[in-house]
Amino acid sequence: MGTQDRRIRKTRAVLKNALLSLMKEKSVKHITVKELCDRADINRGTFYLHYADVFDMLEKIEDDMFSELNEYIEMAGKNEEALSESLFKNIFSFVKENSEFCSVMLSDRGEIGFIKKLLTFLHDKFTSRFGDTPLTELYFSFIVYGFIGLIETWLNTGMNETPEDMAVICEKIIQNKIREQL
Repeated sequence: MGTQDRRIRKTRAVLKNALLSLMKEKSVKHITVKELCDRADINRGTFYLHYADVFDMLEKIEDDMFSELNEYIEMAGKNEEALSESLFKNIFSFVKENSEFCSVMLSDRGEIGFIKKLLTFLHDKFTSRFGDTPLTELYFSFIVYGFIGLIETWLNTGMNETPEDMAVICEKIIQNKIREQL
């Protein structure tokens, strides 16, 4: 049983890497199962044992990523301040560990559906901590769109700062201490 699980994980990892590689070249809607399998060096039958099509595969990868991101957010703890340095460090650590996926999905080649899912996911987390009011919506938009932009910039500039450094920067920006940063 363990061998089968390991082989399944390995096959899915190879397919994921192949998909991300192809998505750097073109939109997912232009990627065929055949070229994905050629890139992954597996046969199509193996692919269809795991996924219905390329979109099903991408959706399952996204679901896994959101599940993992949720674990990172939960690790920050519910007793701390809601927008804490610890929370930001965990999120930036997640991004660093999944930098290829995040880079592709937040790029022009990524799917708009992913961004919508990400915003919905973050919105649910945000409103569960702060409530769902018109003012909360304004704060959410400002913080989350800025945070996504900060992640994109970090990814696009080579992630020279550590997740800890980025967490400090993010917390200071949100606490309106940007002048101290510059």
